[in-house]
Amino acid sequence: MVIIMKTLFVEKKAMEIRYERACLLLYHEGKRVSSVPLAQLERIIVAPHVALAAGVLGLVAEKEVALLVVNTRFPSRTAVLAGAMKGDVHRRLKQYQLQQDDTFRLHWAIFLVRIKTLRQCRFLMQLSHKRPDLRYQLTKAISSLQQINSDLNKGESEISSLPSLRGKEGVAAAIYFKAFVQVFPDSLGFTGRNRRPPTDPVNAALSLAYTLFYQEAVSAIKTTGLDSSLGCLHEPYYSRDSLACDLLEPLRPLIDAWLYQLFNQRSLKKDDFTVSDACLLNAKGKQRFYEEFRLKVPAFRRLLRRYARFSENVVRHYECTSH
Repeated sequence: MVIIMKTLFVEKKAMEIRYERACLLLYHEGKRVSSVPLAQLERIIVAPHVALAAGVLGLVAEKEVALLVVNTRFPSRTAVLAGAMKGDVHRRLKQYQLQQDDTFRLHWAIFLVRIKTLRQCRFLMQLSHKRPDLRYQLTKAISSLQQINSDLNKGESEISSLPSLRGKEGVAAAIYFKAFVQVFPDSLGFTGRNRRPPTDPVNAALSLAYTLFYQEAVSAIKTTGLDSSLGCLHEPYYSRDSLACDLLEPLRPLIDAWLYQLFNQRSLKKDDFTVSDACLLNAKGKQRFYEEFRLKVPAFRRLLRRYARFSENVVRHYECTSH
């Protein structure tokens, strides 16, 4: 159990979380080891084997503390409990209305993908300076991404529908990851993006980081009063915060760059992971990862909140012009 930047991490086996008044009580193997006032917390991140008293869920919801159950072995079982939705319901009504406007959705989705591909290009350019031995391969990928970005800059005149945009985004992702894998040593076994479960240390770190920052995106959206389930690039889907997925897309290349730095500087190493039917961080690796996450999350959190406020301002603009 550790508290970092108003975030409580509970990962250890045989842990249980109970509550008393406005405090969380932490037990290990049936013995009470600590108590934490909820007033000190903004979020709680727990492993799937941690036991939770049912009343804890109601208490964290009442105090509007986000709770994230991270399941790295089965990502589809990751669960998020966030605070109550805030803001003006009329803004959400306008958001629902805009969701039916295909032109608006396409325009907003192109904007997001354009930022993402531009950042992918910039990151690969940085890598090409650091890795002159890979300059040809990286430059080839950069050129292809720049062509896709040029098409995106033409907007709806070049891309006529969301499916065609998603196709271009998928092509860009394939080009990018084909180049990205080459900057890692062969010993890490990173040959491409895989998940559910991840099979190598890089994919394990990527999956965990994407999950954590997805939760940050959900929290950022809820502060604006928008409905996080309504995305544009990502279609509404059962039990998914599609708008959070949208806002995460421009952040992905920055997350990739951060994780590359961790492996390159050996802040994360192969022996920080264990491999059985899945590749997962071990206890030592989790400690290293979450310490680095503590240092990085404030900057990424500010960026996600800026994206969320921008989304709110877009809806507010359409709300005002419709009156």
